[in-house]
Amino acid sequence: MKKIYLVRHGQTVSNTGEKHLPNLEGYLTDLGKTQAQSGADWLIDTLPSIDGIYVSKFIRTQQTAEPLLEKTGMEPVVIDNLHEFDYLCLDTMQALPKHKRNAEADGFWQQYEPNTTHGEQTESFNQFSERVRQVLDEEFSKLPTGNHVIYTHGLWISMLIWQLLGQPLGTQLALRKFRQFELSIRAKNSEVFCLTLPDVMSGAKSNETYPPSITKARTCHDAPLDAHLVKD
Repeated sequence: MKKIYLVRHGQTVSNTGEKHLPNLEGYLTDLGKTQAQSGADWLIDTLPSIDGIYVSKFIRTQQTAEPLLEKTGMEPVVIDNLHEFDYLCLDTMQALPKHKRNAEADGFWQQYEPNTTHGEQTESFNQFSERVRQVLDEEFSKLPTGNHVIYTHGLWISMLIWQLLGQPLGTQLALRKFRQFELSIRAKNSEVFCLTLPDVMSGAKSNETYPPSITKARTCHDAPLDAHLVKD
């Protein structure tokens, strides 16, 4: 049996609402670095062993992983397609004042079709959902039995849970329903979900598998909400 501990990265400057940075460049705040350290301490204290540490290509997951890498002496593995949903056009968002960015983001979820992009160098909802599926089917399935720590992102975790629940994709209604769902369960910075992928069972029913399961393993009550989730 393999257990995959999905850790949302620590707080970034973009999470505070002060700046809208390119997704690839979002870096941790001082609070985010503290969250990364406490998260590493929790993982060391909680897991009987750590058999692999994985990050996305975005710097905020790599920064969040640093304390655990220092404690274990391990090297991280970058997993393609583990990065956050890159759905907002950077030029458009940076041109807007802070108080209008949330409305622009909300407009994407309310008005866009699942195959439509917000602008250049962005991806559609369908493209995002497909690469989350690819990681589950092709990357996580290859991991050996053991405990694996995956540093990833809030929307990415929400999409994984949505798919594990067998929820619909591919329509505008599905896009809007996913948004409602993910706002209700969005992981705070440094929170952890545990994804269990059972091995193939042996015995009378050989080749039978149990479905994956996912539960929240660590709750961070004191972590502030992302700025866009705080309503005036």
